[in-house]
Amino acid sequence: MEGGVKRIMNGVTYNTDTATRVAGDGAANLLSMGGWDMYQTRHGAFFMVVTGPDGETTLIKPYTDADAQAFLERHANHVVDELFGPFPEPGAAERRLTIRIPGNLADRVEAAARARGLSLNSYAMRCFEQCATADGQPPGMT
Repeated sequence: MEGGVKRIMNGVTYNTDTATRVAGDGAANLLSMGGWDMYQTRHGAFFMVVTGPDGETTLIKPYTDADAQAFLERHANHVVDELFGPFPEPGAAERRLTIRIPGNLADRVEAAARARGLSLNSYAMRCFEQCATADGQPPGMT
């Protein structure tokens, strides 16, 4: 996108010059058909910039993590693992695991899951997967 786009909406700034472009349809470069580009801010929030056929910005739309993931799964699947972590393959055996954590940590984990639009179970699985991977265990290893 030529020239940055900056908008302040609901008291926060969406700025393509300081955000990272994570995906786009590339149509803005082909025959001036317009297109979309998804960005992630320095603090992890997602937003989309839509341009019209004339190359002018027609829309800037903030996305929750869950909405960004769903959109990117449909339109730019190749970046989903990179942005949202590895996902299990279908048919993976499940086990119930009970853990005990202090109440204040439970409150923080629940709040973090809500902030990302995820269930507590989905958020906890992502955290466990990221920690296990960081500790040298490849995804899916038993």
